[in-house]
Amino acid sequence: MNRDPVTAGRRRAAFAAALAALLLATACVERGDAMPPTVSIREPRSGTTSATENLRIVGYAFDDEGVAAVRVDGVDLLATSAYESERGKNLVEFFFTIRDLTDGDVTVLIEAEDLRGRVTVMPYRLRLDSTPPTVELTSVTPLGSGRLRVEGVVRDNTLVTSVLINGIPLAFTPAPEHAFRVDVADVAGGEVVVEDAAGNVTRRPLR
Repeated sequence: MNRDPVTAGRRRAAFAAALAALLLATACVERGDAMPPTVSIREPRSGTTSATENLRIVGYAFDDEGVAAVRVDGVDLLATSAYESERGKNLVEFFFTIRDLTDGDVTVLIEAEDLRGRVTVMPYRLRLDSTPPTVELTSVTPLGSGRLRVEGVVRDNTLVTSVLINGIPLAFTPAPEHAFRVDVADVAGGEVVVEDAAGNVTRRPLR
């Protein structure tokens, strides 16, 4: 029996599309039956902060069937009056405060449980850093025509993330130390501004 190749091709394409849709639907059902909640921290974003007093941590828990509990070091936030209306929702935003901390690393155990009893455990590690970066200027050389050549090194006990020289940002990969040599405009009040991963800032005048 002769078959129209165009019609046969269309049938194969339709069958393939239907099979793909069925597999996707099955995967979604299996995911809904098997996946535990998702936990994410929104602030502080970098995992490093300069705050050492009444530090506020903000995050969210998500589950496709509903969040039943969010525990921080064993204490269920959803059991408090502030969150009583959040229990069972798919997306729950939460925050908690860590008080009177000093420089160093701290770990908080965050657990999210869904309505089926599945639990996600997240050891949240945060570095507290109130030490500002340092700036060493090795030379500031006038080049004429209103230009300066600035050379130096910036350092930090964690990571230097930003360096501005007379408002011009330097391109570099965040690191504990970064040496630079750059030509910039000679402007009044010229300075180097350095920021670390925790948000500590150091300003150093060029002259």
